[in-house]
Amino acid sequence: MMIRRSFLRAGDDLAVDFANTVPRGPGAPEALGSWRALIDFLELRDAVGRDEGTALRAMAGDDARGCAAALERAQIFRATVRDVLATLALRRPVPASAVERVNEVLGWGAGAGRLVRRAPGWGLAHAPGLDGPFRALAPVAHALALLIAAGSGAGVRRCANPACVLYFRDRSRARRRRWCSMAVCGNRMKVAAHARRHGRRRPGGRQRSA
Repeated sequence: MMIRRSFLRAGDDLAVDFANTVPRGPGAPEALGSWRALIDFLELRDAVGRDEGTALRAMAGDDARGCAAALERAQIFRATVRDVLATLALRRPVPASAVERVNEVLGWGAGAGRLVRRAPGWGLAHAPGLDGPFRALAPVAHALALLIAAGSGAGVRRCANPACVLYFRDRSRARRRRWCSMAVCGNRMKVAAHARRHGRRRPGGRQRSA
């Protein structure tokens, strides 16, 4: 089955890209507006293989109610992911309440991991899982668990454009990446900064009249 849908990959991490599927402004479309859209995202991000993606899509015909519930939970879990990323970006400890929600979703995957307390933060341990449509979210929870376990070393950042809602992992050698995309927010903010520095001046230095 060919997937024609596309998703942002600015985050450089499965959990971060999942968080970035949130609508980017008032009236913006919901990227995860259907069960198929969710599975398309997971397959395009290599979170599930082609056979698993096909099996998960087929569940919509066999268990429409379960898939609808799993999709709703995916959107709720996305808010948890964004909260965790915001905490990591500020280099603050992730609350135990958020870890509990991550552990719950981890438990939906077959042979998933589980976050456990390990000084000075969190580590991953193995835990048994369940089957059914909810298992689709387990790879995202696993990716998020790895970020939580890494703590401040995960390099999670929010785009420096105040109007942007996207996060990313800074994997640059100098850890100085600031923008979700240099081609979009980076250039936009540089143009705005240039305009502020130089004002609306005519050649010769005179300010234009309003």
